Amino acid sequence: MRTSKGSLGFTLAELIVVLFLLGFIFLLTFPGFRDLLESRDIKKATVRLAGSLRYAQSQAASTKQRFRLNIDLKENAYWISKEGGKEPFHPDFTPLGKPAPLPAGVIFLDVTHRERGKVREGTAYIDFSPTGWADECEIHLGKGEDEVFTLFVHPLGGKTEVTAGYLERRTS
Repeated sequence: MRTSKGSLGFTLAELIVVLFLLGFIFLLTFPGFRDLLESRDIKKATVRLAGSLRYAQSQAASTKQRFRLNIDLKENAYWISKEGGKEPFHPDFTPLGKPAPLPAGVIFLDVTHRERGKVREGTAYIDFSPTGWADECEIHLGKGEDEVFTLFVHPLGGKTEVTAGYLERRTS
């Protein structure tokens, strides 16, 4: 039984006020959470792309076949292919080699290759030879104007260096 004096529960009006205040606080803090998650997208994409570059290099060295990382700048996706078979290069359907799109909002800005120059549209590629050599290049990923990363692929061993910002190596 409930009495009007000294009741232990909350009224419906009190619960609505509390829910309204919690909702208002959530709306104020939500943009901060969204920005935090979005900035992780480009970092995650950069780390994943660097992993694919390392995978292509290690597969080329271990299988003694030429591997290639293909980058579609229009579709913002990349995949790995290997030399051999009926075609010069055919897709590598392993989990690390299959086509991988970049997260929403993250794009390839360009790929700069030492011999082929700067590619801003179409498809670019980086070759990894069985002897351990790789095409020297720079890959620029961006999300808006503030978040940009550069991946440098070094020719000897295919080591990948990741740097924040849009950087270009000077060649002599």
